[in-house]
Amino acid sequence: MTNLSMIKDSESSATPSMGYGIDWNTAEDRVKELKNFLMNAPQVMDPERLQFLNEVYKEYQGESTFYIRAKLFERVLTKKNIFLDGNPIVGTLTGVRAGVYAYPEWNVSWIKEEMQMAKMASLGEMKIPAETQELLEKTYKLWKGRTCIDLNNKLFKEKYGINPKPYAKAGMYYENVSVASGSGIADYPMALNKGLRWLIDDVKKRFEDCPTTLENKEKHDLYRSMLVTLEAVIAHSHRYADLAEKTAADESDPKTKKELLEIAEICRRVPEFPARNFREAIQSFWFIHLAIEIEQMACATSPGRYGQYMYPFFKKDIDEGNLTREQVSTLLKFQWIKHLELAEYQGNSYALTLSGHTGQSITIGGVDADGNDASTELEEMLLDTQVKMKNIQPTLTLLYHPKMKDSYLKKVVECIRGGSGQPQILNNNVVIQRNLSRFGQYEGGISLEDARNCGNYGCVSTGICGKGSFITQEDQPCLAKIVEVMLNNGKCPVTKKKVGVETGDPAEFTSFDEVYDAYKKQLDHLFNISRKHSDLSQMARLQVVPSVFRSAMYDGCIEKGVCEEAGGTRFPQVNPIMTAGIDAANSLLAIKHLVFDTKKLTMQEMLDAIKSNFEGCEDIRKMCFEAPKHGNDQPEVEGFVQQYYKDVDAIHHAQGPDCFGYRTPLDAYSLSYHNYFGALMGALPNGRKAGVALTDGSVSAMPGTDHEGITALIKSGAEAIDTVRYGANHFNVKFSPSIMEGPQGARTLVSLIKTYCDFGGSHIQFNCVDSKTLKDAQVNPKEYSDLVVRVAGFSAYFTRLDMGVQNEIIKRTEYNS
Repeated sequence: MTNLSMIKDSESSATPSMGYGIDWNTAEDRVKELKNFLMNAPQVMDPERLQFLNEVYKEYQGESTFYIRAKLFERVLTKKNIFLDGNPIVGTLTGVRAGVYAYPEWNVSWIKEEMQMAKMASLGEMKIPAETQELLEKTYKLWKGRTCIDLNNKLFKEKYGINPKPYAKAGMYYENVSVASGSGIADYPMALNKGLRWLIDDVKKRFEDCPTTLENKEKHDLYRSMLVTLEAVIAHSHRYADLAEKTAADESDPKTKKELLEIAEICRRVPEFPARNFREAIQSFWFIHLAIEIEQMACATSPGRYGQYMYPFFKKDIDEGNLTREQVSTLLKFQWIKHLELAEYQGNSYALTLSGHTGQSITIGGVDADGNDASTELEEMLLDTQVKMKNIQPTLTLLYHPKMKDSYLKKVVECIRGGSGQPQILNNNVVIQRNLSRFGQYEGGISLEDARNCGNYGCVSTGICGKGSFITQEDQPCLAKIVEVMLNNGKCPVTKKKVGVETGDPAEFTSFDEVYDAYKKQLDHLFNISRKHSDLSQMARLQVVPSVFRSAMYDGCIEKGVCEEAGGTRFPQVNPIMTAGIDAANSLLAIKHLVFDTKKLTMQEMLDAIKSNFEGCEDIRKMCFEAPKHGNDQPEVEGFVQQYYKDVDAIHHAQGPDCFGYRTPLDAYSLSYHNYFGALMGALPNGRKAGVALTDGSVSAMPGTDHEGITALIKSGAEAIDTVRYGANHFNVKFSPSIMEGPQGARTLVSLIKTYCDFGGSHIQFNCVDSKTLKDAQVNPKEYSDLVVRVAGFSAYFTRLDMGVQNEIIKRTEYNS
């Protein structure tokens, strides 16, 4: 189908005779139409990939897993329905507009359990047509017992004699292997500047030279399979060239015909060959990005430093008069539409934990290889684009450093004040130090130049652009759940299952040291389970769903002949995400303060109040809520929080190296796990009631408990955690829009960012929206359909969030001065 035929001549003054073949007079109207469609039409699960999956696995039975995965990828790209929709940047995830693919290879349990439930994808409601439901039911039968999570749990039970399912069901951790994983930042500059034909020639030479010995079988299979995927991406682009030419032949409007023929010419060239201009570069980028997502649609496939590797193409066209800045701005808006359309659905629990986040983070700012400011004019245009589009994807991340220009920071502030929660701020100096520390242990170490070429992917994680990916996340543990298990002597009070170790009846503890020792023993037990389960999950991924095209797009995999799941990238990463550390620390502090320091409560009184969910015990809940809390720069409190995070790191590190043989830093952030886990838990000693979302982030204050002002809050947040030893952390601040207004508001925000980074903070982000607006949006959602808020390391449309997340954001302390 095509909407290009809707393009009509505009009566407005014509743009200069430049800008390639796009009809710029109608372009902005098309941007609006495309955005409106996405915002109003439900997303639909397309059955195509399910059909191809079943066909390919039957046809190529007996082949290596690499080759089967490559042929599935090829089948999708060469057989899926393609169409033109009025966007001059072509290529969609599925064969329908606003389509979603299913990826049952990771997990099929949701198919059986959730078919009749309402489903939420990235933009809200998602529909599953009857045809797709039938295919899902067929696929469930074919894949039950063969998925990643099935194999992972089977291997764990066989090796350790323990059924891991009760741990996940109790909310001790989230089984990350049950969903497709993100991948980091591919080598987009290589594709843009050399083209896939160059890469094919390189892989073909290595394939031909690979000795046909048994020890080289894996390498032989991988090269053979890579060639299939690379040719498939080129064939995919040529299909669009054919479609555009065919559509142009039937088109009577000369402007539309010209645009179609240009699309055909561009798709005939890229990504097979190097891009020659910005128009070709933006299409080449999109084909590569889209192909990575099609192979494994998941959170955290990020474009990296887009505004820097695209800058030479931009500058050339601007300098030569081929494009105006206004036309570049319009092209970026068309690209923003493409990112927004990408979506995934892998079950309700995944929808709750990610809130629709697809993790397409663009990194701006930072420094170049010599340590100089790397920001570009194109990055400023990315900020402008976000202000105008108010998209939740792609999401922008600023690598802040002291050398940034004031004019650039003003653009950053303008974007933040726009209300989208973008960009989030990462301390560039901290990220570089983290890279040197983490990757310095790898064979060959890491150069300072590579450490500086860093980027954010997914939520708040960081790595080396083009040379490293996080292939897996460990099972995400909930640190607050350990408090609950400790207070129940190893049992989960919700599921009634034993998921911890017996550390004694807490009512008989005579000192806080006994409480804390019991907590650390329970945490050690959890990490012992989750780390072993996670290491085996990587084996399951390697056996069931190894990525072939993605491996070709990262430095190291081709040279080694090793896929990314096996550690083929130059800097492979395992990212263990942990949630609710502040809830755990605050709960332990409440016990210390109320039971042992002031003796206002006995431990039994505390336990009884928690068991009753504080029903009839509001006085005790009030004491628990008002007990000393993180976020107020109180030395004793913050000292405990700092020690707590050191202990968590030490206990995790004591489990030994990760599956690649390296020390794995913990990532401390929430995504929407704080809402997911909160629903699986009872009340806590910090005053939180059962079922309520836990505290966001990892160094944010529990909503409503930071009462000493913004300076105290940011100092507490910046110093709570060892920002180099930990892989990432996450800090939310909520402002009333009124204090961000005018020049003084801009100076306040810049000063706050600088101060936080001076304190050594790693990450900070802002919501500039008042609680009154958010509450009204809950009551009148149709009037606020495009209201964007910052959740974790991502933004979301507020009215499309789960109610638990909405309420948590509303409760965050709102600073008015």
